[in-house]
Amino acid sequence: MEETMERITVVDRIRDFFNREDVEEFDTDHVPTRPTNSLKLQAAHRYHVTVRSHIVSFQDAVSAADGLKRGEQQLLNLSKCPEDLREKIKDFMCGVNYNAEGAWEEVAENVYILAPASAYVEVAPASQRMVAGRN
Repeated sequence: MEETMERITVVDRIRDFFNREDVEEFDTDHVPTRPTNSLKLQAAHRYHVTVRSHIVSFQDAVSAADGLKRGEQQLLNLSKCPEDLREKIKDFMCGVNYNAEGAWEEVAENVYILAPASAYVEVAPASQRMVAGRN
């Protein structure tokens, strides 16, 4: 008595893979109300900007520097600062910004924007209306 074995080809294996009968059906009668291993999704902010509208002490500048080191954009208003403190803060923030390889732009008189290296800061050219206002 001789048994013959049928030769299984690659095509047969692929066909059998897609025609599997041992796939379990989804049980709709027992749906868990709360998954045991659930992920907690939180809204993620894409970018963080801190507006420091009244810097009056060097401690305010240190807080802005810490924010810049964390990757947060800083908008600094130094207009209410005494002149000597303003220069000291500008020098300090310039050093922090240099170390962070960030961008520094003056947006108004004594108002500066400092952005981390991950941010792209585009300085738009002055419009004709802005140029006319300066003349």
